[in-house]
Amino acid sequence: MFDPLASRIELALGAMNTPLPTNTPELDALFAKLASSQEDRARRETTHRIWSIWCSHEDVAAAETMRTVVEAFDTGELGRIGETLDAMVRRWPDWAEAWNKRATLHFVSDRHIESLDDIVRTLDREPRHFGALSGLGQICLGCGDLTSALLAFERVLAIDPGVRDVQQAVAMLKKRAQPTIH
Repeated sequence: MFDPLASRIELALGAMNTPLPTNTPELDALFAKLASSQEDRARRETTHRIWSIWCSHEDVAAAETMRTVVEAFDTGELGRIGETLDAMVRRWPDWAEAWNKRATLHFVSDRHIESLDDIVRTLDREPRHFGALSGLGQICLGCGDLTSALLAFERVLAIDPGVRDVQQAVAMLKKRAQPTIH
């Protein structure tokens, strides 16, 4: 029997292996710094800068729309942003963060298949997207796919080894997940 959720998880796991984007020297440097930072404050600052870059866009209208979306997430007023996010991914289909924000909206609305579809699109554009990878891990946990959750969370730690809650999840999953071939 075909399981659409399992199928989407497999696609998302495959998207983790998308080649890195080219011509992103500032992000490349920030990810290198994040991977080697030992200090929490430096990691937070680096992570904040990465999110700032992901949420920025050369099109002023795109950047303004993203600010509206981020504000809606911050205030919990999510009912009005679904159509906005749909329009964003149509207008700026190469923008990883537009896809990620829509994936997040789907996730908090318990629409996991749609979230996974958008996670795939996010990772196709930015395979280092630790937010999308964390969302993938959470969805896998929620549906009981511990091995896939472990793979997603290990990828998060490969990008940012200092995320304590992900470290704890990986330790727990290594004890509970059944080994499989992926």
